Amino acid sequence: MFAQLVALLIITFARLITAVRGIWQGVAPRPEKRVYFANHASNGDFVLIWTVLPGKLRDKTRPVAAADYWLSSKLKTFIGRSVFNALLIERNPEERTADPV
Repeated sequence: MFAQLVALLIITFARLITAVRGIWQGVAPRPEKRVYFANHASNGDFVLIWTVLPGKLRDKTRPVAAADYWLSSKLKTFIGRSVFNALLIERNPEERTADPV
């Protein structure tokens, strides 16, 4: 319940600050397997993609993100795991305990 409230706050904040919107030219958002990607200029890229997805797709979409960033504080860990349901990848191969995907 708290994670849903935080998600709503993130969506509202991102839309107010950036005016982000999805332009679905030639491909409507549908509940099928797809890969959405950004140029990865910052950790905010996937947040903006996640923000413009319809709610039902947002619930099923799992961003892939760097574990060292999203596990660096309790707040980021909560947001990364509970709000975004991110697949967190250890960037240093020597520190991986399993195949991340």
